[in-house]
Amino acid sequence: MASVTEHRFTVEEYERLEGPDDFHSELIRGLVVREPPPGLPHGRCQTLIASRLERFAQDRGLGVVFTEVGVVIDERTPTVLGPDVLFVARDRLPSPLPQGFLRLAPDLVVEIVSPSNSASAVHEKVLLYLDVGTRLVWVIDPRSRTATVYRSRHDIEIVGESEVLEGGQVLPGLELLLGSILPD
Repeated sequence: MASVTEHRFTVEEYERLEGPDDFHSELIRGLVVREPPPGLPHGRCQTLIASRLERFAQDRGLGVVFTEVGVVIDERTPTVLGPDVLFVARDRLPSPLPQGFLRLAPDLVVEIVSPSNSASAVHEKVLLYLDVGTRLVWVIDPRSRTATVYRSRHDIEIVGESEVLEGGQVLPGLELLLGSILPD
């Protein structure tokens, strides 16, 4: 179950918060939302996805894959999300890489549904990513063994475990059998 702070933070204050605790946190409209660690199936799925994306992107010089990086979605209504996996195209990467949060929309975001995630919270994150310009969002649900692919608010596809996730225009040529990135 997620917990929410009462104090409102700016992005800069959130970025300076003291070290990690046993929770994953994000800043949603100025409030720190903390969730318990997701567990082994989530972690395994995250590792499988990140490693496959990294290998594909590196082999082709397309860009960089990150895990658990803070992404500033909105400075005015302070919102910082931490997607499970993200990809940024090489030509959009800031150089040098910033020391803090990423302040541009990732090209691909992967969210893996955890036991503590509500459907509405995941849906809200997807809309936030799309609204700031993320071109492709994958929501992977290890329990139902499905992925929901969002290319826009209106272009949505559900992929089953025996079907292929495609990189589309973001990662041209990428094809991942969904079942191969889901933990047993």
